[in-house]
Amino acid sequence: MEIRLKQVRESKGLSQYELAQNSGMSPQNIQKLEQGRAKGIQLDTLDALCDALGCEIQEILVRVLA
Repeated sequence: MEIRLKQVRESKGLSQYELAQNSGMSPQNIQKLEQGRAKGIQLDTLDALCDALGCEIQEILVRVLA
């Protein structure tokens, strides 16, 4: 799986800080997710990000075939 959070966030014209504020997350956690340094993502976190971005889960999580 690939997390395309940065691409979706930028397409909505939001900064990491704005997304953090809108989703209830810390800017540091947003940064970790965007840089691929997070070990995983909880479903409630993914839901909060989708709400804040006005998008669907499949826009953020993309299955990459090897």
